[in-house]
Amino acid sequence: MGIFRKIMLVICLIVFIGSAGILGMYLYDGYKAQKELTGLLDLSGEDIETEQGTIIGKYSSIWRANNDLIGWIKIDGTKVDFPVMQTKDDPEFYLRRDFHKEYSTGGVPFMDAESDIFIPTSNFLIYGHNMRNGTMFHDVVKYKDEEFYQKHKTFNFDTIYKGGQGEYAVLAAGYSQIYGSNEEVFKYYQCAGITTEEEFDAYVEGVKEISEYDTGVTAEFGDQLVTLSTCTNVNENGRFFIVGVRTDAKARPPQH
Repeated sequence: MGIFRKIMLVICLIVFIGSAGILGMYLYDGYKAQKELTGLLDLSGEDIETEQGTIIGKYSSIWRANNDLIGWIKIDGTKVDFPVMQTKDDPEFYLRRDFHKEYSTGGVPFMDAESDIFIPTSNFLIYGHNMRNGTMFHDVVKYKDEEFYQKHKTFNFDTIYKGGQGEYAVLAAGYSQIYGSNEEVFKYYQCAGITTEEEFDAYVEGVKEISEYDTGVTAEFGDQLVTLSTCTNVNENGRFFIVGVRTDAKARPPQH
């Protein structure tokens, strides 16, 4: 073997080992973040009375650790089981920060600044990263397949306040785009602050029109919606979403 080929082989081995190491760290960081977040709940905690309302016991210790906590999202049978944060003065604060406000590639799911659990706005829009290691909102994209939907027709979203806990039936699941791409695609992410019947009806019609399949689920003004949004590389500037409607009839704002 010539000296040149030997050098190239060594370089290739170094690159391979380095890449494997980076991938390993990436997967480990994702696993660590997932375990840390899902281990935050304290089922033995006591309720806390605040000016905003009564914080449920299992969320009280987490809220004390970080007052940006607004709720919890969970899809049974998936890895989606996370706190939801909100920082209205800096909407994307948790895009690349963990629960402890340190830098994190995966960030933490967070609610759009235009969504408000106390009014409440009719649509709670929640963002999360589609991580290659399978964490955060990676499993949300599985709703592209109707077969997956058939096995996961509902998810749960709780606000941390009493009266804000609920099961949501998936109403629509599909793709959209952002940043000036295909203007004909319905841009669901522009509808976080819905408060009128006209806005509500237009939103439901829009997401059902671009849904990958018909779930048969409907909603009417007065119902509470939750939209989960994440990135996808299926199309340019792509986004994937699922929309759920609360199953216990009309939504109730948190108790004050």
